[in-house]
Amino acid sequence: MFTLPAPLLLRAIGDDDHAFLSALYASTRHDLAALAAAPAVIAQLIAMQQQMQGQGYRTVFPHADYAIVECTGQPIGRLVTDAQADRLHLVDLALVPHARAQGHGSAVLRALQGAAAARGLALTLSVLHTNEDAARLYARLGFETVASDQVQRRMRWSAP
Repeated sequence: MFTLPAPLLLRAIGDDDHAFLSALYASTRHDLAALAAAPAVIAQLIAMQQQMQGQGYRTVFPHADYAIVECTGQPIGRLVTDAQADRLHLVDLALVPHARAQGHGSAVLRALQGAAAARGLALTLSVLHTNEDAARLYARLGFETVASDQVQRRMRWSAP
């Protein structure tokens, strides 16, 4: 793991974080929340999608590290990273709505860049084409697109 600048902190995910993680995931799924369906159906669909995401991450990144991002003692996000021999991969970074556009995401990314640089590794990630705000943030922080398909672009940062 690595250290974040105060007032941010990374900590291990605990059993009592389930409700927070569910609410966090739901806050990222505007596409599902906007469906014309009963709220209970939408909630069930979001829960199934969250479970599928978790299973997918565990399959593709079996050695990934999962952490809660806190600000002044309150959980504000989740970070999933996967350290490989040739790169550090950002699997997922999600922040609750009130913590977005506050500089917290940038601080986490800069800390990841520092950790990757200290190990002599590139930092890689994938971002959906529909997530334009995140793509702009990554570009501002020096990430370059190295590949793209119909769904996402793969980006890479290397220390100068």
